[in-house]
Amino acid sequence: MSRYVFYDFETTGISPAFDHPLQFAAIVTDEHLNEVDRVDIRCQAAPHVLPSPIALHVTNIKPEQAINKNLPTPFEFAQTLQKFTKDWAPACWLGYNTIAFDEPMMRQMFYQNLQPEIFATQMNGNSRLDVMKMVFATLAEAPSTLTWPVSDNGNTSFKLDRLAPANGFAHENAHDALADVEATIFIFKKIRDGAPELFKKLIEAGDKTITSSSLKSFLPMEITLRFGGNVPKTYQGCYCGSNKDNPNSIGFADFELNKAEELTQASKLYVSEAIEGTPKKIRTLAVNRSETFRVIENPSEEMVEFCEAIKDATRLHSVVSDVLSERYADTEQTNLEVEERIYSGFYGNSDKELLEQFQTASWPERVSIINDFTDERLKQLGKRLIAFYASELLTDEQRAAFKAFVQRRWNTSMDEAPWTTAEHIWASLDELKSEIDESNWREFYQARINSAAV
Repeated sequence: MSRYVFYDFETTGISPAFDHPLQFAAIVTDEHLNEVDRVDIRCQAAPHVLPSPIALHVTNIKPEQAINKNLPTPFEFAQTLQKFTKDWAPACWLGYNTIAFDEPMMRQMFYQNLQPEIFATQMNGNSRLDVMKMVFATLAEAPSTLTWPVSDNGNTSFKLDRLAPANGFAHENAHDALADVEATIFIFKKIRDGAPELFKKLIEAGDKTITSSSLKSFLPMEITLRFGGNVPKTYQGCYCGSNKDNPNSIGFADFELNKAEELTQASKLYVSEAIEGTPKKIRTLAVNRSETFRVIENPSEEMVEFCEAIKDATRLHSVVSDVLSERYADTEQTNLEVEERIYSGFYGNSDKELLEQFQTASWPERVSIINDFTDERLKQLGKRLIAFYASELLTDEQRAAFKAFVQRRWNTSMDEAPWTTAEHIWASLDELKSEIDESNWREFYQARINSAAV
C-alpha cells in the first residue's frame, strides 16, 4: 500500500441517510506512517437538516457554527471530499469504526450532493480498513499489546476516547475529528509495533481480492467478531458459498458447530436454519467490509479435511447461494425516502456523464442537466440542490413546495421520523439543560424552525 488516509467525521447526528458531516479531518501518511498531508475542513448544515443538539454538544460545535455562511455548503464540501479521494489515490482509507459509521456518511454525502462516484474509497485503487475491528482482533489474539480500559458497567471499553488515553495518548480534544484521527493513528501504531504478525494479517484482510481468493480456495480461515456488548471472539471455519446476487456476501461454516458429512448433504431447510438459527452454524459475512479474515497458519488435520469436503460439495455451494439470495429478496421496502434509495440500482452511463458535467456547470446549466437525468433519484436530489443553493431559479410555486417539504420534515412526530424533528430538538434540550446555555440553544433552534414557515 503506497499510503494511508486516516479520517474521521463529526456530524449533525447519527443517521447516515438523514444527517451529514459538519467536519472532515484526515491525515495522509506513507506506508511507514510518516505524515505527508493533513486536512481539517468544515461545512454548514444543509437547509433541510436540524442538527441534533446532542451531536453538537458531544463534538463541541456551537449551534451558530452550523449555519456559518463563511463555511462551504455541503455541496461544495462534498466536491472537495470527492477530489481528495482522487488526489490521494491509491490509498487505504481507514479510521475508528469507519465501516459502520463514517463510510456510510461519506457515501450519502456524495449521493445526496450528486457526486459522480458514491463508492470513491473503493475506486481508483483505493481500499478500506477499520481500526476498531483491528482492536477487536488484538484483544482476542494478542491482548498484551494494549491496555484495556473498563467502562462504567465494568466491561472492556472500546471507545476511542477511553482506549487511546489508557494507552498513553493525551486525548484532550476527544470528538474533534482531527484529534480523533491522531488518536486512531496512535492505536494503529501500537498494534503494528506490539503485534507485528497479527498486524500484517489484518492489513492483508483489508484487501478484498486477497480475502476473497483465500476464502474461495477453501482454506481454513478465522475471523474475530464482536456482537453487542460481548467480548470479541475468534471464529474458525470455511467458506461454503456466495450470494448469487451479491458475491460479496458469503456463507462461513463454523468448524465447532458443523460436521462436514452432515453439511455436505444438507437440505435447503437445514442450510436456512443453520444461517438463521442460534447459534449460527453458518455465518453470513461480507468480504468487502474490512472484516478481520485470516488464514489459519497451522490448521489441524480435521480442519483441512472439513474444508476439502466442503470444497467438493458443489451442491452445498448452490444451496447456500440460493438461501443467501432469498434471505434478502424481500427486504426492499416501498415508499422509501430518496435518501434511503441510495442502493436501489446503479446509474446508467449517460447519467454518469451528466454527473461529471454537473460539477463544473453554472447553476442555470445544472437545471438543464437535472432535467436530462434518466434516474429519478438524481432528478429529485438535483432539484433539492437547486432549492438549497439557487432558489432564484425556481418559480414561486416551486419555492413554496420546498418550504412545505422542510416543514413536513421538521414537524413530523419524533416517533415516526428517522430524522431529527422539532420534537427531537426540544426533548434533547431538556436532556441537556444542565450542561448547556439552554436559552441560547432554544433561541437558535426556534429561529431555525421558524425560518421554514416564513
